[in-house]
Amino acid sequence: MAKKFIILTIVILILVGGGIFLWQEIRETPMEKWEEAKVSPVEDYVIIEETPEGKIVENKKTKLTYKIPKDWITKKDNFASFYTPNAEFSEIRSDVLLKGCQIEVLGSAIKTNLATLEEYMNKNFQKWSPVIMVDEFQRIKINNYSALKYKYHVKQDTPDRIKMAYIAIDIPSEKYLYKILLATPLQETERCEEEFNKFLEIVSIF
Repeated sequence: MAKKFIILTIVILILVGGGIFLWQEIRETPMEKWEEAKVSPVEDYVIIEETPEGKIVENKKTKLTYKIPKDWITKKDNFASFYTPNAEFSEIRSDVLLKGCQIEVLGSAIKTNLATLEEYMNKNFQKWSPVIMVDEFQRIKINNYSALKYKYHVKQDTPDRIKMAYIAIDIPSEKYLYKILLATPLQETERCEEEFNKFLEIVSIF
């Protein structure tokens, strides 16, 4: 009888432990934890092949691959941030483009779904509404993954406002939240969006 009790206790402990592990694996990351979520560092992005059309970059940890277009320039050894050869940056702020297009790729350890992501972004846009204007907000598909696409630009209601526009693609997966961001001067939005759409065609999550 004592032996059966011990065996039963062990089975219960295994089931409880497994249940806790499974719950931790599938539960979403609370919104209030998103800002402090670990972001995959730049050293995780490595060139695995050079082709005539551009460099193929892989991040094994986040299971993401993409191709940096031919002749685009990377920021030092950061293969997650790159820009067109004609790009010019402000001397006052290095994140402000005066000319050209820039793409950044990020992967954060955030577990979520599309509905929660929409809620989070809507709250952010409401918070920043005095400064930015949302031009587009919709669900799309990227390589069979459901994604959120949003376009916005800095309002030009004061002379000192930064004249920038942005297009972002957020892709939630089982373990990561991917963000692919285009930054461009407001006057070059249409041209840079064409380049951005070409880039998205060769992004792959494996």
